[in-house]
Order: sequence, then C-alpha cells, then structure tokens
Amino acid sequence: MQKFSISNFTKRNKFTRMCIGEAVIALMKEKIFDKITILDITRKAGVSRMTFYKYYHSKEQVVESYLQEIISGYVEKFGDNFSDDFPNFDNTLAALNYFDEYADFFLEIAHAGLYNLLINAVNLYMEETIVPRYQVSPYKIYYYAGALLNIFIKWEESGKNIDAETIAKTIASIKLN
Repeated sequence: MQKFSISNFTKRNKFTRMCIGEAVIALMKEKIFDKITILDITRKAGVSRMTFYKYYHSKEQVVESYLQEIISGYVEKFGDNFSDDFPNFDNTLAALNYFDEYADFFLEIAHAGLYNLLINAVNLYMEETIVPRYQVSPYKIYYYAGALLNIFIKWEESGKNIDAETIAKTIASIKLN
C-alpha cells in the first residue's frame, strides 16, 4: 500500500480510480466479494479492462487504493490540526464524523471478510502520521488503531445507537502514555 499523501495522479486519473473503487463497493452490495470479476468491475465502472489493469493488478488492490484515497482525504482535511495530546476528543470526533461519510464502504469491506485491509490501512496511517508526531510506541498505536476501528465498525453496525460525541469521549479516554 502506498503512503498517505496527496496523490501524484491527475484529476482525471483519480476520477477513474475512484469510479473503479465505487464500482467495487456497489458490486459488493450485490454479490460476495470473491464472486466479483474484473469484467463485473469494468462494466460497472464504465472503463475498459486495459484501463483497469493500468491502475490495478487485483480487486483487492482497488479496495486498498480506495482506502488510501479516503484516508488521504482525512489527512488533507485534518492533517495539521492535531492538538498537543493524543488521543483526544476533538481529533477522535473528527475521525468518527469523517469516516462516517464512508460507512457503507467500511461495512462492506468488514462484512466481506477483508477486515485486514482496513486495519492495515489504519495502522499505516498511524505509523506514518501519529507515531512520529507524538513519539508514541507503535504498539500503543496499534492498540489504539484496533480499538478505534473496531468501535467504529460496531457503532455503525448498531445503527449508531449512541451519539458520536459519546463514542469519541470513550475512545479519547484511552491513555497511551
């Protein structure tokens, strides 16, 4: 998986890649991930197989890339707005609200048995962004990342029966130091 920085792709390339990613998400609502073919994806995205293979080698790589784009969007929006402590309520609430916009995607990935792709993406973001900034042990970050992702997925699955502020307070109360 690539680093979470602003993509070097042109806007058109990014649009094409996002269309392919969104096609995979839509298809996952219709059929089991293992049964989705590259042909299914290209038809749904309105691109050729050659275009697909220009960007990707597999449908798992599409999911990884789509995750990267989501997290890159988070970094672009909130990347420099960290407080002096981590984790904290404001950053946790911002993450919950931002990722809630992509809840369908996260839930489809988790339900497809691809949770490892989610946790790998969250771990990579934490390793590259949080560990250097706060000088926190990577193992504490893995603990926090796993808790954050698991709570987020369970919160979404429950229909968000608790408000985001309450969830953010709970997560932010986890002390890493």
